[in-house]
Order: sequence, then C-alpha cells, then structure tokens
Amino acid sequence: MSGKLKPWTVRGSKHVLRSPWISVRADDCVTAEGVEISPFYVLEYPDWVNIVALDAEDHVILVRQYRHGLGRITLGVPAGTIEAGEPILEAAARELLEETGYGNAAQLTLVASLSANAASNTNLCHTVLAENVSQISTLRHDPTEVIEVERMPYREALELAIGGALTSITVASLMLGLNAANKISL
Repeated sequence: MSGKLKPWTVRGSKHVLRSPWISVRADDCVTAEGVEISPFYVLEYPDWVNIVALDAEDHVILVRQYRHGLGRITLGVPAGTIEAGEPILEAAARELLEETGYGNAAQLTLVASLSANAASNTNLCHTVLAENVSQISTLRHDPTEVIEVERMPYREALELAIGGALTSITVASLMLGLNAANKISL
C-alpha cells in the first residue's frame, strides 16, 4: 500500500429514498485532492447470502427465475436477503429451504463475504457452502417469486459459469464454494 490513498470527507448526507429493499443516500463529498462530488449517491441494501448447495452425489442445487432488473430469466445459486440481526448461517439455511426445499446440510460453512459493487453499494454478499443437502420439503415461495429448481453435476454447473450462463456474483460464489468443498482448486 502506498499510503497516498485517503478516504473522502463527507460534508453532508441525506436520504432521498427509503424502502425495505433499498435506501438511496446523497452524500456531499470532497476527495483527498479537494475535488467536490455532490451529490454522490450511495445505495444502501441489506446484506444477502448466496448458497452453494451440494448433495451427497456432488450435484449443485441451482434456481432459475425471472429477474426484473435484468429483464430476463437467470440461473444461479439460491440466495436471499439476510434479515436484520439474523446470523448468516441461519439465513443461508432458511433461504435454501424456502427457495429449493433442500435442507439438512451436514455442514454450513461461511466461505467469503464479497461486495457486489464497492463503488456505491453498502452491503455484502456472503457465500455459504451447504454440504450433503437433501430435499426435505416442498417449495415455499414468496408470492413475488416463481422458482424452478435445477439439480446438476457440479462440473456441468462449472461449465455453465465459465460459459457465461450464470450471473457474476453467482459465478464468484460457485467458484469459491466449490473450492472450499475441494471440488476445484483455485
């Protein structure tokens, strides 16, 4: 580290939007070099969790669903918002069960905590590895979600990730989760 980098000074801040899913904050900033940036919008999202779930046969549990932000149907790992005060591993178990009907993981392991966009987002995406999961219930979808569950060999999921068929944060979680499960070596 060079020691030359310094954080910006925030001279003022106000929320321009607040909702359960996102808050938008407008900061009046001055860089270390004296450049004023006003407003600089900061997106305040809750943390979320991505679950890399493997069953006893080394199949990955994936979900396919419509994502309105992209305007398309995507394939990715089960994921969801962490409720305020909820431990990460409990959120992972809850989201996995809600989105896929899979649970009873022999082990849940926090693999990594990543920022999806450190430039403007405040939240982290936590990757959790769930090993030896099994289907234990029917799906309990949120009324705004319609999800198709796909179970596939992890190598096939890896090929889809490398080929660009999965979204970026899902690719990062899948790679880190498979590495932690000793299925691949990074």
